[in-house]
Amino acid sequence: MNAFLKTAAEPHIDYSALRALVVDDNPGMRNALRLTLANFGVTKVQVAANAAEALFQIRNREYDFILCDFNLGDGRDGQQLLEELRHGNLIPLETVFMMVTSESFYEKVVATAELAPDDYMIKPFSAEVLCSRLESILLRKKAFREVYRHFAAHELEAAIAACDALVRERPRYVVDALRFKGELLVTLGRFDEAEALYQQVIQMRAIPWARLGLARALHLQQKDEAAEAELHDVLERAPEMVAAYDLLADVRMAKKDAAGAQEALQRGVEISSRTVRRQQKLGETAYANGDLDTARKAYATAIDKGRHSVFLSPGDYGNLCRVQAEQGDYKAVADTLKKNKSELLATPEGRLVTAVTQGVLHVQAGRQDEAAKSLDEAGVLRAAGTRGDPRLMLDLAGVCMSSGRHDEADGIVAEVARNAHDSDALLAKARKLYEESGRVDAGASVLASATADVRRLNNEGVVLAQRGDFRTAAEKLLTASESAPYNPRIAMNAVWVILKHIDKSGMDEPMIEAARRTLDAAERQAPGHPRLAGLRRDMKEMESRFGIQRKAG
Repeated sequence: MNAFLKTAAEPHIDYSALRALVVDDNPGMRNALRLTLANFGVTKVQVAANAAEALFQIRNREYDFILCDFNLGDGRDGQQLLEELRHGNLIPLETVFMMVTSESFYEKVVATAELAPDDYMIKPFSAEVLCSRLESILLRKKAFREVYRHFAAHELEAAIAACDALVRERPRYVVDALRFKGELLVTLGRFDEAEALYQQVIQMRAIPWARLGLARALHLQQKDEAAEAELHDVLERAPEMVAAYDLLADVRMAKKDAAGAQEALQRGVEISSRTVRRQQKLGETAYANGDLDTARKAYATAIDKGRHSVFLSPGDYGNLCRVQAEQGDYKAVADTLKKNKSELLATPEGRLVTAVTQGVLHVQAGRQDEAAKSLDEAGVLRAAGTRGDPRLMLDLAGVCMSSGRHDEADGIVAEVARNAHDSDALLAKARKLYEESGRVDAGASVLASATADVRRLNNEGVVLAQRGDFRTAAEKLLTASESAPYNPRIAMNAVWVILKHIDKSGMDEPMIEAARRTLDAAERQAPGHPRLAGLRRDMKEMESRFGIQRKAG
């Protein structure tokens, strides 16, 4: 827990009680920052020379604040370290993360970053300036302690109440409290309340984040025309606000305007090319639009800029190789595998990407014996539980078909189809594989069989729930979820119906256990999905209502 010295007047910080971590690859700068901190009383200071050392320190000790240089030499930079810490929940919200850098361009980096530090400072700076900036942030963090405590415990309603208390009692933090409350309302799926809150903030002051929040709340209520109009106005006033381009792409995709979505993402990338997830999204959108040149560039940039990012995955290498192969540039495919060999071989998922992609290369070159070895390797990895994304699995099915292993291919396609029964793009890709292998009728049979049962069970479950027969609906949806274990939408439907069943009929412990398992699976498949927080909240309320404790393990 952070340590502060309370006084009767405006609170001050007891710097001697604070624990600090300084991260800088330059020994001289580490010592200079340690001395700077000592000038205003911070004596409990640890140091790290790079991101790996910092992660080790942070996993073994809690810090009140972290001063981190942006340029950490080879490996992760300071921004990537921050992303890993926040994304992995390795530091609590109470911990201050300040970037210190001599890089003048960092101002643009932080302005366009998905996860920003609490503050940043351009070197050189004085101890007095650092102390003033740090104290302001620490006092704000202290004011938000109750909000953060409830948030960390997933008590989102209590966190909202704590935000309301700040609005009433701490005028200095009204805007910050309203911003946090808006994010909580969106997380809970209370989009209409979020819309009203953002309107309230805009009436006070047309802050860009509030206008972006309003557009997001409108989009989540399927008011996409209003959302797009709001975003156009935001971008006219703040054309460098790249997060608005990301949301605009989502809005246009919801309106079935894939070309417009790609255009929005490209404008965002022109402003900031460093953000890995924006490049990934541009690659996916351009690929879906058949713009292979743009997709290739975006995937390559994601890998180049995100080589040490927590957001980069083995699937990104597979995506780049797939585009290169579809362009007929098999030399580039081989080069991509060779250049990134160490990263790919470091994980089972990366080895699966390598095996499948090498299989594609062997088939193209007529090396059937080598292709068979690649298929065998992929089979071993899959048998051990390693999964690839649906497009990689269809690539694997294609290699199987080209190698005459049709039963294996049919099983892979059926698995993809069950888990993506409502994805027109993936089903079309599967049908194309069967056309190319001269097995159109077989493909139609495989796809029909794989999707029919899942679709039927899901639809029957929804209809039964609408009629109020929640128990039978839950059984149908759980069966559908077992058949399609990587389909988060069906999983979330099952959880919702189980909770309705228990609310209506009383506690059903086997069902609540099934709901827990299914919700955990949905969170693994679709982290950050708007429905998840609401379902988790409802689950917790149901357990509290009936006095049920989650079983350990």
